[in-house]
Amino acid sequence: MRTVLGVSVGSATARGVAVDAIDESVRSAHIVHSFDPGDHLQVALDLLESMSRDQMVGRADIVLAVPDDPGARGRTSAYSTYEADRLLVASELGAQLRYLRGSGQLEGARTVAICDIGASGTTMSIADPATGRVFSSVRTTLFGGIGCDEQISRYLLSTFGADELASDRARADLMVAVRTAREQLSRLRVAEVEGPFVAGPVRLWRNTFDDVLERSIGSLEDWVASVIVDAPCAVNALVMVGGCANLPSLRRLFRRDLMLPVIAPANPESLTAHGAALMAADAVASRQHHPRGAMSRAGAPSAPDAMVGVVGYNDAARHRSA
Repeated sequence: MRTVLGVSVGSATARGVAVDAIDESVRSAHIVHSFDPGDHLQVALDLLESMSRDQMVGRADIVLAVPDDPGARGRTSAYSTYEADRLLVASELGAQLRYLRGSGQLEGARTVAICDIGASGTTMSIADPATGRVFSSVRTTLFGGIGCDEQISRYLLSTFGADELASDRARADLMVAVRTAREQLSRLRVAEVEGPFVAGPVRLWRNTFDDVLERSIGSLEDWVASVIVDAPCAVNALVMVGGCANLPSLRRLFRRDLMLPVIAPANPESLTAHGAALMAADAVASRQHHPRGAMSRAGAPSAPDAMVGVVGYNDAARHRSA
């Protein structure tokens, strides 16, 4: 039995998934939250080291999926990898496509739109899941998990809080509590939020959550629709990934208005790490069949120009004309 490991770098979390290289069953999964904006890559590397020791995984059997520049995604296949410090590095989009293909959720779709709704913003990529060819990829900061949490925190403080209670530390703690509540509201109708409130913990109902975010959610839907309309080829399906893809209101709105199949996988927040682990299993199989030049992949970039551990994105918001 041989175990391989996939780790994803996120704006607020690092996730790791270890799978069996033969049957691809999950052996272990972990998540680490990152609260320092400059610490994302190091948190992911620390998680990688910890899980590789626990699961006895060699560096050659690890794939690290990192954010990359959406504008550069069309230069090579999304499935391309390069070697760095004896482990493989892949685009987060490639890891997402690999998971979706392996799970059979893209059956019959020649061109898909991957809507990655993460902590710091949303990225839309139009790609061919069979070849990994990326036709277009753009990003916006119109909507993301951190922005959602900030809006909900302001609402709760203005409704239930008191200025003298809301220190910088209390506000930071409230953001953590709201993020936890947001995750709970993906499956529950109400969540309790601790915070600097006059009467103690308060209840946050899902309908209130949706009302507060209604305008932001509508703006995101307009932007997503504009990207699909402007895509250089017809889109067969939209896939929602990332932590905020769990929001029921988002899923409901997209399915109602976008006029194409909307795929909402289970556990969309851990999908990238799982896909990276499957890419690691692919690399093991490739080395066993082609022991020479095992680390070279057709179409792989010769240098990591398009991929970085922590990348600064340009906001590329585009809207349909009225």
